[in-house]
Amino acid sequence: MTLRAIGGLATYNILVFGVGSGLLWGLGGWRFWSDLFRLAGVAYLLGLATMMITLTLALVVGLPLTLATAAASGAAIFLTGVGLGALRGNPRPTLPAQRVRVPGLSLFVALFVAAIVVFLEALFRAGRLASIGLEWDGWAFWVPKAKALYFFGELDTEFLFALPPWTPSYPPGLPALHGLAFHAMGSADASTLHLQYWFYAVGFVGAVIGLLATRVRQAILFPLLLVVLVMPSLVYQFVSVNADVPLAYLVAIAALLVVLWLEERQDWQLATATMLLSGSILTKREGILLVACVFLAGFAASLKERRTLWPRLAIAVGVAFAITLPWRVWFMEKGLPSDGPDSGYLGSFGYLERAWPAFELVVMTFFDTGLWLVVPILAGLAVGLAIVVRAWQLSVFTGVFAGAAFAAATWAIWANTALTLTPDNADNPIVRLLGTPILVLALLTPLLLERAWGMAPRVPPQPAARWWKWFLWRSRLTWVIVAVAAVAYPGSAIVGYSGQTLPGGLPRFPSATDCVVPSVSGQRVRLVVGYAGSYPEA
Repeated sequence: MTLRAIGGLATYNILVFGVGSGLLWGLGGWRFWSDLFRLAGVAYLLGLATMMITLTLALVVGLPLTLATAAASGAAIFLTGVGLGALRGNPRPTLPAQRVRVPGLSLFVALFVAAIVVFLEALFRAGRLASIGLEWDGWAFWVPKAKALYFFGELDTEFLFALPPWTPSYPPGLPALHGLAFHAMGSADASTLHLQYWFYAVGFVGAVIGLLATRVRQAILFPLLLVVLVMPSLVYQFVSVNADVPLAYLVAIAALLVVLWLEERQDWQLATATMLLSGSILTKREGILLVACVFLAGFAASLKERRTLWPRLAIAVGVAFAITLPWRVWFMEKGLPSDGPDSGYLGSFGYLERAWPAFELVVMTFFDTGLWLVVPILAGLAVGLAIVVRAWQLSVFTGVFAGAAFAAATWAIWANTALTLTPDNADNPIVRLLGTPILVLALLTPLLLERAWGMAPRVPPQPAARWWKWFLWRSRLTWVIVAVAAVAYPGSAIVGYSGQTLPGGLPRFPSATDCVVPSVSGQRVRLVVGYAGSYPEA
């Protein structure tokens, strides 16, 4: 990993953000520059999704994946946004008429914001130092596909057939993005590629805050967001070079946008969600099931207003799935294996004895606090509270999505007869299958709690203890706590971690020669490619 690679990766992600910003403006998502700052995470994820869509279409029609193709794709998306904005009569972006004020934070909230900032700083360090040695999916097919696109600009069918048998028909959206990341870094550097996942995480966190900070009170949003970020299952995968976490980001933000569209009826919300969901399908094959769950929940939650909302939802469904059809036609025409279950879509009914054990496995994994902490339990309690205050639309969306996701995960495990019915991640992908639904429910929980809080009967305020008043007092001065925390983490890395006997100092970027030690005459030479806890694991 070099400074040049990190700088190239940062530039690449800034350009992706610019592409998404142009399209988001055309869809009507922002008018003022302050709006763009607030929705920067949404714009970035929109840029990722639309770049995956256009690059996949380019590969299908035979265009090589080169910097020129990427530049043309990005420019086409950006100009499409500008053209849409002109047709819609969107005003040119300006500064807001009134001066933007930095929101105050209570001491309670500031501590959680500071913790989130430090977490993201630590995640950057984790991405910078990560290795691909133990990431089987990464080195087995995700990185090889990205390297093939980087070196040759295309996915040759002979190469695809040489990959693990269930992976050739996996969509090329994420490998295409990573192929461009290699171009930005200047080499096919699989170690530095881990850092790309840090940008994904920052974009996701920014999107959550941008969408919910004006709709959910701080004391609900930031503690819950921190709990989500430290879920053990998510922490384990944050910078792993696979598609599960990016898929979860896209589906979760899209589901949140669909919910907001149902409540606020702003067209840009549904349009952006549609692009994110289409990108989800081109990220991983499970995306089809998850996108269907989101749309099914949307139809159920808008049942009372079906005459006005269902036609628009139906158009969104058609667009989201139609965009991905060229890839499906391509891999079927090339004779690649189906991306369906090994028993077939209807053949699963010949294995009904697997259905109930598969459902039990889904339920057991869903409520495993060792994987998700208390997030599923909080989501269930939040739905119950929202029902009590009759926040029906949001409650129905959440409940139907959860039920559909349960059914989809059960069917996926049941229908793939080669999978053993065990929670062991090495033999069954149930944890990865449930990761996205859990993240969706985690993002809906703050909205559910806000509805319950806002619609609950008011009681006369009770005098609070003096120390509690001080703890909840809001001021812009508490941003100092966030700033100190942001400086303290890298500062401690420079000074050194005395508790871990690490010497500290500025980051080092060793060259190839620094990693080579001359052999000693008459002694054995050991080549280390990775570490494992035991010889059987290795």
